[in-house]
Amino acid sequence: MPKVSSHDIRKIIFDNFNDADTRFSNDEILGYLNQIDKYKQLDDVLDFEDVLLEMEKSGMLRPIAQNFNTRYYRLWNTLELATCKACSSSTYFAPNEEGKACPQCGANM
Repeated sequence: MPKVSSHDIRKIIFDNFNDADTRFSNDEILGYLNQIDKYKQLDDVLDFEDVLLEMEKSGMLRPIAQNFNTRYYRLWNTLELATCKACSSSTYFAPNEEGKACPQCGANM
């Protein structure tokens, strides 16, 4: 089972839920992940729960409800495209996030 990349989850959120008033769930994220070849085998939201918890701690995601394993979120702020000055890769961050690091090279952004 591949480890789910925070960049892939950020891209899904940016493309589909990038509004501070939009509610979305980890089940919806799983549905989008299953459309990516390397994640077709994922069948449980617990397979990437650690990534979502890190996004909560950073200040990106705001948990608003939970029903068993389904968690519902809203963004604190909309995500913006950011490019790493060290390796030129792009990813998505909320302006208020703490500890922004490039998912490719780990450089501070």
